[in-house]
Amino acid sequence: MIIKKHVNPFYLPSDQERQISSSHKKYDARDPFEKDYGRIVHSAAFRRLQAKTQVITSEVGDFHRTRLTHSMEVAQIARGIGISLNHLHPLFKEEYALDLSLIEAAALAHDLGHPPFGHRGEQALHQCMRLFGGFEGNAHTFRILTRLEGDRENGLNVTRGLLLSVMKYPILLNKAMERVENQELPPKASAFQSEKEAFQWALAPFSEEEKEFLQATSAQGRYRLTQHRTFECSIIELADDIAYGTHDFEDAIHLGLIRLTRLKELLSSFSNHAYPELEQAMNDLVQLQEDHDHIKYRLKKIFSRIISTFITHIQIKENIGQLGSPRLRFVAYLPDDLNQLLTELKQVVADQVISSQPVQIIAWKGSYMIQQMFQAMMNEERLLPEHDREKLSQDPSDAHKARLVCDYIAGMTDPFAMKMYTRLFGESWS
Repeated sequence: MIIKKHVNPFYLPSDQERQISSSHKKYDARDPFEKDYGRIVHSAAFRRLQAKTQVITSEVGDFHRTRLTHSMEVAQIARGIGISLNHLHPLFKEEYALDLSLIEAAALAHDLGHPPFGHRGEQALHQCMRLFGGFEGNAHTFRILTRLEGDRENGLNVTRGLLLSVMKYPILLNKAMERVENQELPPKASAFQSEKEAFQWALAPFSEEEKEFLQATSAQGRYRLTQHRTFECSIIELADDIAYGTHDFEDAIHLGLIRLTRLKELLSSFSNHAYPELEQAMNDLVQLQEDHDHIKYRLKKIFSRIISTFITHIQIKENIGQLGSPRLRFVAYLPDDLNQLLTELKQVVADQVISSQPVQIIAWKGSYMIQQMFQAMMNEERLLPEHDREKLSQDPSDAHKARLVCDYIAGMTDPFAMKMYTRLFGESWS
């Protein structure tokens, strides 16, 4: 069922609200979502992503993507998906088009909370914080947006629409931890208990049935995962997966971690006649050799065709249930065959890059350094910055101290974390 065009299918006044109302400047022609975009781009948390690990660290090579370039590419892909849907899908025509500024801003913000050293860094902080509410990168993104960045009381004070667009796992971490069998890894969540008020504010316009739908979970291996998210969030999730399965794959080929023949095997086994650009990518790939002149340019073109195929074939389905909000009723997804190809691309990156010895050695080192610094700062509060020590004097509890230490370490870039570790322990990173 498609919403009739006389009803704006997605954006209500509540989507543009902020927790703290801000006065409108007459000379500022930007809409609320465009202002969100500006707040993200000009934030210190966004700039720090330039020196945070995406998949491959600087110890392995210096050509690869960082968390910043990854976020920018996710935003570009997400924007492309929005443009494609606005152009091709009858639901999004004329004044009812998807808001590209909202999609781009949320995509740029989606990884703000990731700590140094990638997912191993996230796991290390969760281990340190297990007795104090845990740690999870997505939840820390929410904390940055609503508390840490900008105004220390309200964060960047972004719109409700943006918060809902980055809430990939719309559940509080302490609730998710109640259902975890394996305590070694952090369960997926979108907010810490400390941001419960902001989390509830984000969900406030939804009915009780819609809130229950959004926060419903099902067993997924080691823990339970939420099953639903907003429509824009589903677009960003697809863009994130596409970037991971293509751009990180491309980086790995250039660094010699994945052979070009592996990409040929994946595409040759794929029935791609229904996708002309994918077929052209395969034809170009057959003629390409690893010692070929201009391989970087040619490989870039091949991956561009693959990405374009994913973007232009994304479809929309409607969730079942009495859901009044169209932002919950619809979800973006890839057809089964393209989703299978993307899954295989991502799996190769996981197996041959993330699990490789060079990457794992550096990840283990990063994890070890984070745990050592955390313990040192818990034992000696004078190692914390002055503004954190002032906060600690107002609430000296262990839980508050642990969260302050966690915030400080999570905000570090990879190089700064290495430098801080050396200053504390006198041991070189290399």
